[in-house]
Amino acid sequence: MPIDEELLKKARENPGDIRFSDVIKLATQMGWVEVGGKGSHRVFKHPKGPLIRDKFPIPLNFQEGKNGKAKAYQVEQLLEMAAELRIINKVT
Repeated sequence: MPIDEELLKKARENPGDIRFSDVIKLATQMGWVEVGGKGSHRVFKHPKGPLIRDKFPIPLNFQEGKNGKAKAYQVEQLLEMAAELRIINKVT
């Protein structure tokens, strides 16, 4: 599934203003697979996750914040992990 470049741009420019449903969509487009969670919590793993286990030892977690938005630090973690896996380019 191709990555929605507009959604990726929005996540990079303002990670605190992205809807929870959009961050789930973006993670799925990048290859993450939902493996659990309850209610507003979602847990994801990536098939290539073991390659970055030393830097990111825990799975990717998302929790819905205020007004249906994703939590900024979790969006940033998604972007950092995706860059480390070379799914997206690292922004300097």
